[in-house]
Amino acid sequence: MSTETALTAFTGIAALALLLQGIALWGIRNSMRMVSSRVNTVSADLGKRIETIAAGVNELMASVKPLVQNIDTIQHHILATTETVQKRVVSLDGFLQESTDAARLQVAKIQDLIDTISNRVEDTFDILQKSVLAPVTEVNAVIRGIKVALDIFLRGRRRPTHRSHQDEEMFI
Repeated sequence: MSTETALTAFTGIAALALLLQGIALWGIRNSMRMVSSRVNTVSADLGKRIETIAAGVNELMASVKPLVQNIDTIQHHILATTETVQKRVVSLDGFLQESTDAARLQVAKIQDLIDTISNRVEDTFDILQKSVLAPVTEVNAVIRGIKVALDIFLRGRRRPTHRSHQDEEMFI
């Protein structure tokens, strides 16, 4: 093969490669147009859907906005109520503490009073025992001794005690 033929064959192959490349580029261009048209269609549809969604979101925001304001008001009222309840609980706790302390003090005073009265009653009974009952018992014993002495002196013998003997028979 000659150089001319080789050059012609090379030029032919290069021309054929260039022609194939041109056809491929033309096919890619057509595919890009179709993709571009599809993207435009999808983006237009997506734009409509986004506008619809945006309108719905705007309506939702318009309806939620008063609700949010009401929630803020409710939150403020709950906070105020919680603070009031806390203050009242602290106040009630203080009152209960004071009442409990006062009640304990009164119970202690009553207990001391009862102890004092009990001691005085015991002392009074001791004084009565020593001052009144002991002398009365002694006087009674002296009188019984005098009666027995008079009885023995006047009768000459001692009076039998039938009562105690009868009592013993009852228990046997």
